[in-house]
Amino acid sequence: MSIFNLALIETNVTKSQQKSLRSIQTILSESPVKSHQVQLLEQNRAHSALLATIQELLPDNSKPHCLSAQLKYDNLVIHADSSGWASKLRFQLATLLPTLRRQAGYHLATKLTVRVQPQQTSKLSGQLTRSRMDKQTAQQIRELASAIRDETLRQRWLKLAENHKK
Repeated sequence: MSIFNLALIETNVTKSQQKSLRSIQTILSESPVKSHQVQLLEQNRAHSALLATIQELLPDNSKPHCLSAQLKYDNLVIHADSSGWASKLRFQLATLLPTLRRQAGYHLATKLTVRVQPQQTSKLSGQLTRSRMDKQTAQQIRELASAIRDETLRQRWLKLAENHKK
């Protein structure tokens, strides 16, 4: 193999390494057709910018409770982390909406909707424990079962009574 061929291979490897270092955004933006991923990236940036603008207008104690913001046609949709904060944000943002409309690009916002988007908590994060009833409750269930004529239903009540604490 000649030195020229080795230099050519080395150049190609270097170019391919350089291409692999480009960001996904750069690769997608160079595409002749605007891909769905690029549209999602732009939409995400727009929502983040709107959220940042709204949070700048809010009092400090309300900022962490405003989770997301989006402008759907003329409706400004805000998501809060609880119903209490949704009510509070609804009143605060109603007074701040004229200020937001003066901001560049948000003049279309004429309506305001605040929705609740509670934080997800994992039910499986800890050990699940089975709840047990006390002896008195179990005795009451047995007495109830003794008065039931339907054999299948009576057996189910008796089985339930077996779950008492021992």
